[in-house]
Amino acid sequence: MKKLAAMFPLIFAFLNINMEDKLKAKETLELSAEDKVKLDAAAKIEGFAEKFMTDYNTALAGEDTDKALELVSAYMKEVQDKEGTKSPTPEATGKEDPSEKSATTDVEKLISRQAKLEGAMKVLREENEKMSGKPEGDESVEKIKGSAMKNSKIAHSKTHLFASNDPWNEFAGRPWNEAAKQAMAGEAISAVTNWTETANIDKLNSDIQAYFRKDPMLIHTTLLDGLQMKKYVELVSGVSDEYVYTTIATGEITQSLKSTFLPKNKAKFEAEIGKVRDIQIDMLFKGYELKKLEKSYLKNIAALGIKDSNPHKLQYVNYVVTEIMKRARKEDKIVMGRGVYFSDPDRTTPASFMNNFDGFIKLILRARGTKYRAFDVGKPTAQNIYDYVNTMCEKLPHDVKILPELQYVLSPFWKRKYNDARKTIYGGNNNYDGDTDTVDNFPNIELVTYDQLEGEDLMYITTKDNEYGLTDKPGEDGFIQFQKGGDDPRDIKAFGDYKLSTFIAVFGRKQLDLASDSYENQLFFSNDVEALTTSYVPVAVNDATPSLAVHNSLVIGSNNTAATDITTFDDSTAGDRIYVTGNVDTLVSTVKDNANIILAAGDFALNNGSLLVLQALAGGKFIEISRKVAGAVVAAVEILLAADATTADAADGTSFVTSANTVATALTDIVNAVSGERYTITGGSATNATTIASGGNFFLSASISLIVGVYITVEFNGSKFIEVARG
Repeated sequence: MKKLAAMFPLIFAFLNINMEDKLKAKETLELSAEDKVKLDAAAKIEGFAEKFMTDYNTALAGEDTDKALELVSAYMKEVQDKEGTKSPTPEATGKEDPSEKSATTDVEKLISRQAKLEGAMKVLREENEKMSGKPEGDESVEKIKGSAMKNSKIAHSKTHLFASNDPWNEFAGRPWNEAAKQAMAGEAISAVTNWTETANIDKLNSDIQAYFRKDPMLIHTTLLDGLQMKKYVELVSGVSDEYVYTTIATGEITQSLKSTFLPKNKAKFEAEIGKVRDIQIDMLFKGYELKKLEKSYLKNIAALGIKDSNPHKLQYVNYVVTEIMKRARKEDKIVMGRGVYFSDPDRTTPASFMNNFDGFIKLILRARGTKYRAFDVGKPTAQNIYDYVNTMCEKLPHDVKILPELQYVLSPFWKRKYNDARKTIYGGNNNYDGDTDTVDNFPNIELVTYDQLEGEDLMYITTKDNEYGLTDKPGEDGFIQFQKGGDDPRDIKAFGDYKLSTFIAVFGRKQLDLASDSYENQLFFSNDVEALTTSYVPVAVNDATPSLAVHNSLVIGSNNTAATDITTFDDSTAGDRIYVTGNVDTLVSTVKDNANIILAAGDFALNNGSLLVLQALAGGKFIEISRKVAGAVVAAVEILLAADATTADAADGTSFVTSANTVATALTDIVNAVSGERYTITGGSATNATTIASGGNFFLSASISLIVGVYITVEFNGSKFIEVARG
């Protein structure tokens, strides 16, 4: 114990822990993971911190704590009486016992490497005294031990939070800082901020600017904090407008020996250009909402001392900006995948965040058919997904197929289906090793899921270094500002600007002597399915001929100043599917049934939530595929099974009606079923009524005979149809 006690002053000072309080209270020592790493690093002995903590707690459980306090006091007095900062030698702590040899050696190493013991001793000697010489000419500093900050001691000067001379931490004119001081002390909070006063708003504005001006890197860090990007996306900062990625395009350049110089390549340079887009934050706060934000800060700050070692995150100005940016981060995550850029700077109504910039999916759709050729493989299904993925990989050019670090990007749903199919095929084999993260037979191609592809059939293959996020480094004056104003004079506006976008560096690498239908000139490959149909762009005010140049999904109505008839759509491409929805219930636009737009059931009013789906034909014409009127109940389409049918086909629908059979008939399967989908079979005749037994592909509570009106609903779990209802 004597040797252990000798460690206490140095180690507890190193960790900034109140040693005497812990010993007197017989409080066990619980080091954080961060403290353990720091202590191990200082001792240069892995596991030293864990051993010290265990030995201390073991000694604390004994009966010699008082003796330990005496030894510590004697040790401290000996150090304080010495001149200079010479570290105590092992002899000063007594003769070593063999059982303590290892621990003592560790301590000696730690002590010998502590170059500034005097500073640590000073902290301990002045533990219960007032400190002097602090910023702003303060005569004393009060040390506050927060109720939740078990291992922290927070110093505040008379004029500044955290004893700093930074203006944003000043108490004067900033009730929120006084309240923070009280919160950390575990006291009742008496400091109250009136967030409807202009003076407080102006003070917060100047504090935010001063805070980020002092360390400009904090602007960038705070802006990007919480930004979630797809795996293998690299963030490029400092892009103020455009980012140019140049590649060389070439044909063959090597040949056999010859006597003269015979150039054969047709090289040229091509540049992919990524453009960063300006994004604006416009928020309107009520005074009580800023009060709630302040309360959240005060509630959180007491716990930050043991949760977060970054002192910047204790500042109120940082907290305010970070909370505002949390919402922006959620929106940016979605836009990076599914965004469709639409420029309308003169609009008078707020725009959707989905139109801030083009996401990765839109970049792919823009390039497909122009910068690269897609594989004509149709749509994936639960039944074909295993072969579907492998076929796309087999179609890769040989020199691409063997590249290291390729990624096959797909939705989480389709990766699950791939592994489900793989299990069905190989699950019974002795060497089956469960789910895989690479494509079978292609260990260099990783299956990478992207949550923004969920609900989409789009899949693509490229290198892992081909996708980027682009951002600028904003200035402190344009980051976040507050201003009094709005319909209510007590309202507060928050506004700011930043830049962000996505970029795919290479789609094709032109080799000018290749056939036009070759895939050899590509580094990006995808299937050819429809995608991004639920990301919409708005149309101009009272537009009777909306353009499809930007995107094939349009939302119409909110910009209207008068009811408008739509007579055609400009800039269409034959073969494209068009989605048109409304977002208002007054001054709506109506798609007219005419020579250009051929509708199945007459004119279609684009009320809020209504959807019209069209197919673009040659000659600028359109024909209706389907329509959905907002609020209307869509009746399930019932598929009539043929007489004597023993199977139903899920590709036809989810609701089936049996027919009169010529012989006794049993339904044994629903082919092409989708896992998780429900199917209903209803009896349509009592003549040799179709039966379903509990067995084979069906797991039912009992067999059923589907006479007229009798039905059963089952859910497919991937291998069997499970009964969920009957009647």
